[in-house]
Amino acid sequence: MNIELVYFTGCPHVETARKNLREACEALGLPAEWKEWDQNDQNIPQHLKVLGSPSVLVKNTDVAGGPGKFSQENFCRIYQNGQNAPNVEIIKNAILQGLHS
Repeated sequence: MNIELVYFTGCPHVETARKNLREACEALGLPAEWKEWDQNDQNIPQHLKVLGSPSVLVKNTDVAGGPGKFSQENFCRIYQNGQNAPNVEIIKNAILQGLHS
């Protein structure tokens, strides 16, 4: 499963995203493994630079449907209901969808 976490160093919400990713994987009985991309790294793929931080992708698709006006490069991202990271349910649903596609 191709899961990615995109963030920038210093983002105050990346730890919440990691925690939610870990919980989602564990709830589905999957290993908690994903690729992390720091937007401050010059070697990050161009298409990941436009995402807000933190962003979670499953099979190259943003779990929250971004990017959009609340997901902009080098800015902290705002999720549904004012959350600062995608919640466990959103991540689980995206992983399940990715497993079946």
